[in-house]
Amino acid sequence: MGLLKRKEEKSETIALRVPASLKTELEELRKRTDAAGFDLPATITESLTRLARQVRSELDESTDRAAVNGRYGKSNGAAGTAISNGTAT
Repeated sequence: MGLLKRKEEKSETIALRVPASLKTELEELRKRTDAAGFDLPATITESLTRLARQVRSELDESTDRAAVNGRYGKSNGAAGTAISNGTAT
């Protein structure tokens, strides 16, 4: 069991537009979690961290599949079709 603790990463504020009903619900949940001794902002931050990792992973997989299929870096399908047919446009 280690005694040393890592420094927490500096946090910053972001602005995110959400439906008014969600904002109201989050405000109510924050009051309730504060009263119950929980940290809703920390929970939301952890959820956003997992979301960012999942999105990054899915984008990386998508990019890898596109590269394997020969679509990586092409601006549109017409140019790729012309080249694959052996005709120059």
